[in-house]
Amino acid sequence: MGLFQKKKTNYFFEQFTRVGSYSQKAMEKVLEGLRSFSTIDVVQWKNEVHEIEHEADVIKHETEERLAKEFMTPIDREDIFLLLDNLDDLTDSIDEISYKLYLRDYRELPEKTLLFAEVANRAVLSLQEVLKNLDSLTNKKLMDPLIERVRDIEEEADHLYEENVHELYRNISPERDFEIRLSEKLYGLFEYVTDQCRDVIKTIEIIIYKNL
Repeated sequence: MGLFQKKKTNYFFEQFTRVGSYSQKAMEKVLEGLRSFSTIDVVQWKNEVHEIEHEADVIKHETEERLAKEFMTPIDREDIFLLLDNLDDLTDSIDEISYKLYLRDYRELPEKTLLFAEVANRAVLSLQEVLKNLDSLTNKKLMDPLIERVRDIEEEADHLYEENVHELYRNISPERDFEIRLSEKLYGLFEYVTDQCRDVIKTIEIIIYKNL
């Protein structure tokens, strides 16, 4: 190996990034549909998002099969399983958005939908930066700011949800009751995506402290 050649990243760290990339792909597909919601085929869009989620499941299962046969792992086996499960939950939560828009037959999007979607997207993108650097998990100067960014976005989503749902109910009336409840449910789906990003971060922090 040359003096300045970058060391090869461990298979499992590569797979964390790979599995996490499907959350990013699913979120991009969700945003694509939301931005042109009035003109898309919602069934096709929903199926395309779900296909990404299914592909992520396949990669996750392949990784778990490799883990079952591996003699040496870079971190505890239980932590690898747990982190893969957390990432799977995240992609599932993104898949749920297009599914629920189809299931509840939304004909138009609530006013703040894209605002919530953009915050959720930033959380997913920021989490992916954490995953890309997991092979340096003991480097706190590198990892701490990346982790903190995900936490900050999750808190931003919490505040956004609180403020906007409160505002919805300030203007509730019998005529708007159904509209308001649909808005609350959809906003909550995006807020839940950021919660899932936070949960992935919690697992990563546990892994970091166990390996310091």
